[in-house]
Amino acid sequence: MRQLVRSFEELGTDSASAGGKGGTLARLHQAGYAVPDGFVIPPGAFDGDTLTPKAWIEVQGHLARHRVADGGAAFSVRSSALSEDSAQASFAGEFETVLDIRTDEEVRAAIDTVRASRASDRVQAYSHAHGLDARHDMAVVFQRLVRADVSGVLFTADPVTGSYERMVGNYVHGLGEGVVSGEAEPKTFTLSRPRGKYDGPNDLKPL
Repeated sequence: MRQLVRSFEELGTDSASAGGKGGTLARLHQAGYAVPDGFVIPPGAFDGDTLTPKAWIEVQGHLARHRVADGGAAFSVRSSALSEDSAQASFAGEFETVLDIRTDEEVRAAIDTVRASRASDRVQAYSHAHGLDARHDMAVVFQRLVRADVSGVLFTADPVTGSYERMVGNYVHGLGEGVVSGEAEPKTFTLSRPRGKYDGPNDLKPL
């Protein structure tokens, strides 16, 4: 019987069902980039916003594999709407993310929270502002949580001017949810092409 829930390694030609974020993470992982390992729950694993019993059994199997590899494994649970991270709109910070998840009870609650966020008021408003259909189908992405000292977001084009000559980053100390949620005041740096010249706070300055 065909599996619904797929690891990053298993996700292949059907990566469209993983959404923009899930598909990109899987491709980067398969290419050997240092992407924390994980798996994707596609939209077809849900009945409405409720995970099906078959899919839950498969999720438990993936969780068990990660827990064997790392007895203290914690997870980040992230959205991957099929319209997210596209050329038309990013939806950055619009859908929910839940971090530092460990127990099965926390996993179930996190899946429900992330999946249900597709109908939130802020997602509806963002969709309307960009002329998009507000009925977003969504995959849910699990990744092994990284206990980061510094986390951030890097825009590969200047978000104000659109110029590709300068990349702009925001970062905070600790987990990165504070950046995308707006709960923390991030620090800003820039990297100028073609040599990546750094301009920003000294605590992130390359050695």
